[in-house]
Order: sequence, then C-alpha cells, then structure tokens
Amino acid sequence: MNARRVAVVCALASIATAAADAPPAYAPPAYESFVLDTGEATSHTVLHGRITGGDVDDFAVFRHRDQDRRMAVYAFERGQWRQTHVADVPDDVIFVDMMELGGTDRLLMFRRGHIDWLDPETWTRRPLVAASSIYNVPPLDVPDVEIARDLNDDGLDDIALPDFDGHTVWIQRPDGSLSDPMRLRAEHSARIGFRSSTYRASDIYQLDHDGDGRVDLAFWRPDGMTVFRGTDAGFDTEPVLVELPLAVSTDDVTVSIGFGGDIDETRTMLYTVGDMNGDGVGDLVTNTLEIGGLFDQTSRYDFYFGKRRQGATVFEPEPDTSISSAGVQGVFERSDFDGDGAVDFGMISFKLGIGKLIAVLLRGSVSFNMDFYFMRNNDYPEEPDVRRRVKLNIDLGSGRVGGNWVSVGDLTGDGVKDLLVQVDASTCDVYPGSADERLFAEEPFRVDVRFSDQGNVRLADLNGDGRDDMYMAFRLEDGVSHRIGVALSTP
Repeated sequence: MNARRVAVVCALASIATAAADAPPAYAPPAYESFVLDTGEATSHTVLHGRITGGDVDDFAVFRHRDQDRRMAVYAFERGQWRQTHVADVPDDVIFVDMMELGGTDRLLMFRRGHIDWLDPETWTRRPLVAASSIYNVPPLDVPDVEIARDLNDDGLDDIALPDFDGHTVWIQRPDGSLSDPMRLRAEHSARIGFRSSTYRASDIYQLDHDGDGRVDLAFWRPDGMTVFRGTDAGFDTEPVLVELPLAVSTDDVTVSIGFGGDIDETRTMLYTVGDMNGDGVGDLVTNTLEIGGLFDQTSRYDFYFGKRRQGATVFEPEPDTSISSAGVQGVFERSDFDGDGAVDFGMISFKLGIGKLIAVLLRGSVSFNMDFYFMRNNDYPEEPDVRRRVKLNIDLGSGRVGGNWVSVGDLTGDGVKDLLVQVDASTCDVYPGSADERLFAEEPFRVDVRFSDQGNVRLADLNGDGRDDMYMAFRLEDGVSHRIGVALSTP
C-alpha cells in the first residue's frame, strides 16, 4: 500500500472513530395533538391542574351562553381527555382560581364573602376561608381572578383577596393548613368610564425592603409605596412608607393610545418592583409614554436600582439604565435568558405610520419587532441584542387579531428558554434556546398542532415531564362553538 493510500485510510478511520464518539444529533421533542370539543358558549374560561389526581393536568372549563353557566372537567385517561364531570355553575359563584394546597391542586370558587374549593370526590363545594372582597356580584360569565400565589417565596401558594381598603392574606404552612387572616391596608383605585366606574385591585409587588432575607409586600400609592415587612408567621400589618424618586401617576398599565393630532401627553407609570440586577436588593421600573398624536409616540422603561441604607431600600432620582423605543413598545417576557442572575427583557415594538395602516388595509397584516435586551454590568443596551420580525394578521371586519404570535418557555427540557412562534392554525415553530449571545437557534424545529390562527398559544408543563406543552382555547369560525387545542409532549 503506497503512502498516499495509507494516509487516506488513516484519515477515514479517524473520522469514523470521531463520529462514533460524538454525541448523537439533536432530536427535537415530539408532540401529540388533541382537540377538546367544549360546546357552544359566549365566553370561555379555562384552568388546568391535577384536580382528579391523575398524572396529567385536568382542564376545568367554564362557559356561559345567555343566562346559563356551565362547567366541565376533562381528565386525561387512556391517551385521551375525557369529560369526567359536568354541572351547572352555582348562581352565587363570582370567580374561580386554581391553588396548590397541601400538595394537591384545588379548584377555588369565590362567592360573596367566602372562598370554597370543589371536592372532586363528591363534586360539592367545601368552605376554605371567609372574608369580604371588592367582588360582590356574580357576572354573566365565570372569570378567572388570580388570588392564589406564592407571596413569601417559600414555594407554597398563599391567598391574597382584595377588598376596598387593601388585601386579606392567608399564608400556607408546610402542612397545608392556612394561617389566620392578615389585613394589609392599601388604597385601591377605580377605572372611570362613560357612565360607569369599576374598582381595580392593587397590584402586589415583592421585594426585601429591609434586608432581613424575608420577602416584603409593596403597594403603589400616589406619594410612594406602602410596604408590609415579612415575618416568620407572614407579614407585619403595620406598614412603612417608601418614597419614590419621581412622580408616578398610576400602576395601572391599561392605557389607551392617543389618536388625533392635538394630543400632547407624557405619562409615567409604575411597571414593576423587584430585583432586576441580581444583587438581592429590590429595584424600581417605570414606564413612560410620550404621546403627541397617532404617529408620534415614544415608550421608555427606566430602571432605578435600589440601594440599602440604614436597613431600608432607597432609590436615586436618576435612572441607572433605560430601554427606549420610538413608537409603541410593551414587555412580553422578562426572565434571565443568559443565566447570569440579571433579568433580561423581551419587547414587542412597532412604529405606527401611514405604511402600517396601508399594510393593514391592503394585506390585512402588519409586521412588528421582537426585541431582546440583555442586562450586562447593570446596563441595558441602546439597541436590542437580538431582533426577530413577527407578523400579525388583522381582520378589520371582526376586529380579530391572529398569529404569528410568540411565547417563551422551556419546550426542550434543558432548562434554557426557547422561543415559540405560531405560524398558522396547524403549525408552530420552536427556536431552541442557545444559552449564548444568539439567544435562540437560527433554525426552528416545527410542531404540528390543531389550533386556530385567532388565539394565543399558552405554555405549561401539563404532564410533568419537564417540558412545556402547548394549549389554546379558541372559537370555531361560527363564533359560538369552542375548542381547546392541546399539543402534549411525548417520550
């Protein structure tokens, strides 16, 4: 054998050995699609949880049509969701929520002055706690109101029920029991409309204000924030007042966009409070809208990093960093994308102009940006680190807005956030997270789904395998019959 031939053989052998030792090519996760027919309804409220104790979350569906309110529970049995319970919703039910209590998911039903839970053994309501609330009149539909959440960051769901002068709070103990109620007094605001006004529950913000390692609860007020300090048993009911570094008009981010040429308004709102830069001290984030008319708008998020002084958190008058965009901008995701302990932001942004309006009129669609900003060295960049383009389809006749919509979650089960973009009613693209400056892979893997192009894909780990599943509640084209589409990850 000559020298050249020996060299070629050795090279081929080396390549074969390296290929054998290399890790297998990445195999995207597989999904199985389902459609649940939930019947005719005017409105649709969908919750999920292990109500019946199975290995996959059940769907609890509440629907109303005319004066009828019905509920149905669908459990995953023998490879399909099957309706295991159906009944009228009691006339006194005002809203519902889901709570993990004592290691079991409980479907909560609120009636005036009382919170009950639905016993899946008998499908009857059992009393849980009693307190007054701003919610006193049963509506036509059955809305979902989030009153169950982890308030003290111990991994257990607690209850915060809003009333006209604050919240009543119950803390879940490790044995699944609830503490005695605590009254946290804070002002609530009202939304004023034409011939009507509605009370709005104050948002609850979490931070460690005094640096003792416990979570404290904060509420916005016109002259600052009311803070209730955490204790071993829950929260101190005597608050402290924390000053803000600037005037904040509201923490209600439900605002209208200015139309017309004579509008000139600048409005600063409290967006959130929490540890943004990972130093253990709570930070302040505000959102400022500058509106000069339909085609003259700017949105800016300012970040004030908290500093600990004499056992309290204080803020300097000037922001430490900002994220700004000409036009309309809003947060659709905030999480630590790159694993450095700081919070990164995903923003939807577009600049409204004549071209956008013509595109909607002619093509029924409009494109906008998905911008991702990484915090590095306590600073967000002036320009986004990663930008993707997404298209929205708009039906001017019905007012419906459909894909391509976006979500962020862990669909691959590797602990890194992935990007999901709905292509159409039958397809979703998943861009795996790269855990580097690219953020997401350039090429997606495709998932076949049975959804609608007139709805939002929601993500949750329904089967507990560590990978997010997809589901969507949607109407058929007749506008009455409802469905739930599910894409469940498989082994």
